[in-house]
Amino acid sequence: MTADYLLMKLPLREHCKNMRKVLKYAHGLDRCYFPAMGASLLLKVSVPYMELMLSAYILDGISTHTGIREMLTVITASVVVIMLVQFLSQAIFHRMEVHREQMYCLYGCETQTKMLEMDYSRIDSPKVKELKDRIRKDNNWGAGINGVFWSFNGAMENLFHLIGAAVVGLPAAGYLLRSGTAVVWSLLAVLMIVQVTAVCLRMHFRRQGDCWRYHEADTVEEKEETLCFAWDFAGQESYNYKNGKDIRTYGGYGLMERWTTEVLRHKGFRNAMVRAARNDAGEEFFGAAAGAAANGGAYLIIVAVALAGTITVGNVVRLAGAFSRFLEAAAGTLQDVSRLAMAARQQMSTLALIHMENEMYQGRLPVEKRSDGAYRIAFRNVSFKYPGAERYALKNVSLELVVGEKLAIVGMNGSGKTTMIKLLCRLYDPQEGEILLNGVDIRKYKQEEYSRLFSVVFQDFMLYPFPLAQNVAVSGSYDSGLVRKCLEDADFGERLASMEKGLETYLYKDYEDEGIEISGGEAQKIAIARAIYKEAPFILLDEPTAALDPLAEYEIYSNFDRITGTKTAVYISHRLSSCRFCEKIAVFHEGELVQLGSHKELVADRSGKYYELWSAQAQYYGG
Repeated sequence: MTADYLLMKLPLREHCKNMRKVLKYAHGLDRCYFPAMGASLLLKVSVPYMELMLSAYILDGISTHTGIREMLTVITASVVVIMLVQFLSQAIFHRMEVHREQMYCLYGCETQTKMLEMDYSRIDSPKVKELKDRIRKDNNWGAGINGVFWSFNGAMENLFHLIGAAVVGLPAAGYLLRSGTAVVWSLLAVLMIVQVTAVCLRMHFRRQGDCWRYHEADTVEEKEETLCFAWDFAGQESYNYKNGKDIRTYGGYGLMERWTTEVLRHKGFRNAMVRAARNDAGEEFFGAAAGAAANGGAYLIIVAVALAGTITVGNVVRLAGAFSRFLEAAAGTLQDVSRLAMAARQQMSTLALIHMENEMYQGRLPVEKRSDGAYRIAFRNVSFKYPGAERYALKNVSLELVVGEKLAIVGMNGSGKTTMIKLLCRLYDPQEGEILLNGVDIRKYKQEEYSRLFSVVFQDFMLYPFPLAQNVAVSGSYDSGLVRKCLEDADFGERLASMEKGLETYLYKDYEDEGIEISGGEAQKIAIARAIYKEAPFILLDEPTAALDPLAEYEIYSNFDRITGTKTAVYISHRLSSCRFCEKIAVFHEGELVQLGSHKELVADRSGKYYELWSAQAQYYGG
């Protein structure tokens, strides 16, 4: 993405398309916001013109000796109306500000929702990574979607000013036709103002382009060939009480300074910021100059019509005020539309992510619901490699999962064990071969129904900073009795009994000061309880206990085997001792299934990979 593309040099049609797309999406978040905010701004804009009309009436009334009672009546009525309009405008505005804040939060949730709904295979794809990086940059120096709201509201307010100035000023402008001198002076003033305003606005937008260029730079190296500023650690959530332990333990203060405060004190960084500040000052100056030119023209017109002597004092004030506001609003409209175009351009990356289509085929067949759990899964010559990878993670794998069977998948790290589970759960689709459920390609089944067949505890499982019960049920509603039983089955009962708030105890302190910190072993037990609670016919353990010693892992696996009963269970581990109880063991090496059999059969084959691994690990678990 080139700098020229980002420097407001897109065709006008492209800008209009961007603005229309963003505003349409924003309107879909809350359909009453823009109409109601428009009504509020219309009421707000009407106030200065009512005041202008009242001022003109008072001046003309004084010059024509209008009765004091009549003037007081009009003034009182006008003040009451103005106060009511102001009150109504502010009431609507502040109510809509609540809506805007909700829209801002909803819009932020849209990207997270998209990440949840997106094909898992695309989450780490180069395209998605590029978009996420682009979104971060676009929102770091702007106001996010709020920039769109504010710019659009500003443009709408100035548009109403244009209409109001025309409505108020045109009747008074009719008096100019009675004086050729006034017309000449007025035309000269208009020509001068148009010329000066055009020059100022051109410089104004050029300065905006300079600011855009600075903020769009990827790093400080691009700005001043200096260090990169680690903003996430300096002012955001990346530095917290969790990673703070490592920084303190390893004395990482110097490293943090290297990426934060040293950068801020660096001459190149400071020069870049000074240049940006100079650009911002120039933008403000030229914008203000355009407004000053408009006011100057208005005063010239006052002189012209006053010298002509063919217009009342009230209409002079009325015309001058309307003309001044008209020119200010014209410049303001262009400025706000320019800002809206930039704000909309910034949101194109977010909308591109939100509207990204999934690539995986979504099947339509319903999954047969069987109370006996009689589901048979078969891999048929399955091969797979990750996007951008040269080597296959799995190569020509054929394997069957038999109903009620306890299968262990073993092998060294990187042998393809976890990849097989991801394919089994259809987080990815194989490039070659097929995976069958009861003889049917799993791609033909409805993804949501197919996913219900599996309970998985991954090695990098995640617990949420929510109440314990919600972590087990992964839902706001749950069966308390079942949650408690699952925790007890996972050997978490004693810890649960010590919790004052029981199942409603928050994990961690992210959202609740009284939340508890849990150990790695306790987290694994909660994750296992979650897998039990789902009551799926297939239960998979993908090395969630890798951080434990071999004996502790074996005990957890054996206990889990007792809990699963007659369900089909798959245990993954690079420790062979943990899976000796399984009826069948599949040995993977460099992406291929090299052996399949029971522990007794495999260890008897002294030329096989299993025996090699068993012999190498025997010293850690006593033979």
